[in-house]
Amino acid sequence: MAYPASVNIWKLLFNQTEKSGLNFQGRICRMMFSALVDGHLRSGMAVPSSRELAKLIGVGRNTVTIAYQQLVEERILESRQRCGHFVHPHFYVDSSENKTIKTTSKTTSWVKRFCFQPSQQRNLIKPSDWSKYPYPFIYGQPDPESFPATAWRECSIKALSARDASIWAQDLTQQGDDPYLINAIRQHILPTRGIVAHEDEILLTVGSQHALYMLAALLMRSEHFIGIEDPGYPDARNIFMLHSQNIVALPVDHEGIIFSKEAQQCDYLYVTPGRQCPTGGTLSPQRRQHLLRQAEEYESIIIEDEYDAQILVENTTIPALKSLDRHGRVVYVGSLSKPLAPGLRLGYIVAAPELIDELRHLRRLMVRHPNVFNQRVFAFFIDQGYYHSMLRRQFLLHKKRAEVLLKALAQYLPTWHIYTFNGGSACWLEAPMNINTSMLAQYAANRGVFIEAGESFFLHDQQRKNFLRLGFGSIALDKINQGIEELSKAVNEYHMYN
Repeated sequence: MAYPASVNIWKLLFNQTEKSGLNFQGRICRMMFSALVDGHLRSGMAVPSSRELAKLIGVGRNTVTIAYQQLVEERILESRQRCGHFVHPHFYVDSSENKTIKTTSKTTSWVKRFCFQPSQQRNLIKPSDWSKYPYPFIYGQPDPESFPATAWRECSIKALSARDASIWAQDLTQQGDDPYLINAIRQHILPTRGIVAHEDEILLTVGSQHALYMLAALLMRSEHFIGIEDPGYPDARNIFMLHSQNIVALPVDHEGIIFSKEAQQCDYLYVTPGRQCPTGGTLSPQRRQHLLRQAEEYESIIIEDEYDAQILVENTTIPALKSLDRHGRVVYVGSLSKPLAPGLRLGYIVAAPELIDELRHLRRLMVRHPNVFNQRVFAFFIDQGYYHSMLRRQFLLHKKRAEVLLKALAQYLPTWHIYTFNGGSACWLEAPMNINTSMLAQYAANRGVFIEAGESFFLHDQQRKNFLRLGFGSIALDKINQGIEELSKAVNEYHMYN
């Protein structure tokens, strides 16, 4: 044959495309380009038959046939009846220019086209292999001990019935929300936070973060001032900064946000009053009333994010800020999936009907609506009482873990300051001033301990580098004490080399 004498060259060239991210057909086309550029093929030469090449590189013959058809359409190869495929006689490679295919196109500079670069923002990085850490003190990941697999399976099977499938299988373009789930939220979820809402005041979202993004896109402009807690939720800050650079840092203490004079100029205030992110403090009743009065006086809108309020808090007598709102100034954001399985991505917004209506139209432009099958399963899960049973189990689990963690911290890291525990699944720690927790995290990882450095929670990246968050929602109870002991050894190594 007139193609390259060594059949091994095809295996070599094909293997070189393994990390290209292309499918088999794309890899075969890339392989042919490489053969032409490197001089293995020249104008008019034959290439292996589809059967031969498929056998050489270990793919299906149809895959090679389709790739060849694409190369013929692009006039790189030509097909000759009863003879096979050949390099097109008019295909030309200029070997004098670093063996690149002669083309008039230029490399696209994407960076110049970016309106902004989200990759440059400071945020929390959670490794994909976190579960492989022997001691994963990570927040916001599923708890294998408390996931109600049997109950969830039962609700999933129920949702697969012919009657229910006829509902969730549709593309609900206009409405998008399963009324069964909306009613479950109204009747079983919101009352626990003291909130009464009608159907037209609730919108489902693909998680609470999606809710924040839509609110920012619809409401915030470049001239607006946006108050955020400091320290606070990094992704909320990053979302708001896409729309305005006028970010006002509002300090917090053990009672939550402190309404400073700077807050008076804010058009929007973002708060986490149920359990402040990341310190864990609950906004006191007195400050809630003060915040509402100030918002009314200065005509501010409050975005209340109760990202994990469904996991019972110790002080359950304090209702949500939204429940105290008498003037429609509070927009309530909640998450359904966080305590169950964060990957389900299901949250909701409670707000005035006119705002919900516009958000629904905006959501249609983004994702149409959350997965309707998951909506229906969740509705059954809540209605059957499984959701609240799971929350009670989680609360007890977290309480036991918190007790063990507190005892271990007192034993191995007695000089570290522990902020409030409030029924959640994480605690906020202040290490001695001479410790940079971002660097400490590397020493801890070498000992199998995952910790989250606190730097990203602060508005300014040079501020307070000695804080960290320890999540205990995904670590086994019997691993906590040993994990803190290993962390203390990492601290000793940090001091030794820094």
